Amino acid sequence: MVVSDFAVEAKNLEKKFGAFTAVNRINFQVKKGEIFGFLGPNGAGKSTTIRMLCGILSPTSGEGHVGGFDITNEQNRIKEHIGYMSQKFSFYSDLTVEENIDFYSGVYNVPDRKERIEYILEKARMKDYRNMLTRNLSGGWKQRLALICAILHKPRIIFLDEPTSGVDPITRNTFWGIIKDLASRGITVFVTTHYMDEAENCDRMALIYKGNIIAMGTPTEMKTKFMKSDVLDISVPDSEDWLDKLSALSSVKETALFGTGIHATTLDSKEAIHAIEKLFKEKDVKDYSVKKIDPSLEDVFVALIEDYDREHGG
Repeated sequence: MVVSDFAVEAKNLEKKFGAFTAVNRINFQVKKGEIFGFLGPNGAGKSTTIRMLCGILSPTSGEGHVGGFDITNEQNRIKEHIGYMSQKFSFYSDLTVEENIDFYSGVYNVPDRKERIEYILEKARMKDYRNMLTRNLSGGWKQRLALICAILHKPRIIFLDEPTSGVDPITRNTFWGIIKDLASRGITVFVTTHYMDEAENCDRMALIYKGNIIAMGTPTEMKTKFMKSDVLDISVPDSEDWLDKLSALSSVKETALFGTGIHATTLDSKEAIHAIEKLFKEKDVKDYSVKKIDPSLEDVFVALIEDYDREHGG
């Protein structure tokens, strides 16, 4: 065990599957008691990284420590001190909610099991579901049950792999309320997600893409340090039909659908607004609006990924 001020550390961490590099010599540190977001599109390397840190996968090369324990030589010690919620729901469908929780409390050797189960059911607002068969739960309630079982033994570090994937917005908000409560009590939360709006809830974050960390910082730092372009919010009928036409303008760098509208990045917003309005007038479009806005984290991530692909021939 290594004494460290950090809950999680990775140094030149790499994982290869044959000739394919899933995680490419990444470096980062997670402070104790912070919510650290590990963000990126599907297939970016998020789950592979989290599985290495949890002692489930062995790295091809590099180093890592979780709670001071080495991820290569002390996997069992790591598993004793962390909570882990995977993407795939893995409980006994023929048991009730309470029976599943009781089973996992036994696996983790939780002291005062009955009191702990009552507390956790109350905290997660699942007391009314305690006698329901797990297979009858909705996706959101199954995810909530998975989170309950990950924190039963009061771990100091929790890894959540896509905890809100496939659940409704209300459930997502509830999840993040629980995550913030855990962090307020000094628990380190390492969370992966591809929902970029959720990143605003993190203290710090890293953006991983094609196995590489391409940016890291606080939400504010990500929007001020890494965003070198102005962002325009464009409302126009049949917005999807306008993506290529707007991208073709010399003053526009990239365009992307954002809700029912379009976000466009440009180095000169005034020039771009003039060119866009001119195009709409030429095409006799009347019901439109174009305005400069502050970039969202999604805008930042789209721009960073586009820049990475441009620089690396992606």
